[in-house]
Amino acid sequence: MAWNETKLTLTGRICNDISLRQTQDGTTMASFMVATTERKFDKELGTWVAGNSLYVPVRCYRKLAENVGASLGKGDPVVVTGRVHTHKYDKEGQTHWEIQMDASGIGPDLSFCRAATQRTLPLEAVAA
Repeated sequence: MAWNETKLTLTGRICNDISLRQTQDGTTMASFMVATTERKFDKELGTWVAGNSLYVPVRCYRKLAENVGASLGKGDPVVVTGRVHTHKYDKEGQTHWEIQMDASGIGPDLSFCRAATQRTLPLEAVAA
């Protein structure tokens, strides 16, 4: 972990198809967007209402990317944790900044779904 690294845990839904590809050095990478919308209880209406939304591009690599591609899809509720940073790019002569998240852990949000696990390594290898 780097000094002054910004870590974040985000809950939301995958809002696009997961893109799986190989980087130039052959590393598997998955990328997708997570949308999260705050929910507030409106006492006057007696119901929950939507608040502000945040859309965060997420990337992950190697085995995590393979498992995400095999296990999750558009619309799935997820919990994502990882490092957040800004990405600077130029488009049509304009400089833009966007938040990006490099995930170190991703899983289904069991508050909104059920999941069955399938280990990719034997239990003995994990315990060692």
